[in-house]
Amino acid sequence: MKQVASVESIINALSELENDLDNISSKTDEMKRRLVNSSHEQIEHLKENIINLGNGEAKKIIDTARQEAEKESSTILKNSDNELANIKRNIESSYDKAVEVAVKIILWGKA
Repeated sequence: MKQVASVESIINALSELENDLDNISSKTDEMKRRLVNSSHEQIEHLKENIINLGNGEAKKIIDTARQEAEKESSTILKNSDNELANIKRNIESSYDKAVEVAVKIILWGKA
């Protein structure tokens, strides 16, 4: 009888141990899920931060490029205005001579 009681107590102890191991396994699985979920949340948060930083940098680059393009277009416009003014001055300064040459050609057939 004593052996039967001993075997029963061992079986009970092993059963409790098995229950404890199942509980530990269940808790471990739950902790693993929480850790995975937390990791995914952190990854999403970091992705958002990186995207925001990238957008900020892209905006800075675009703004800088726009300012440089505006500055360059202003310089080009200024240069073209100067060239146009030079052409107008050249036309005005040689207008009288061009009229004189045209009249000679019309009247005399040669310059």
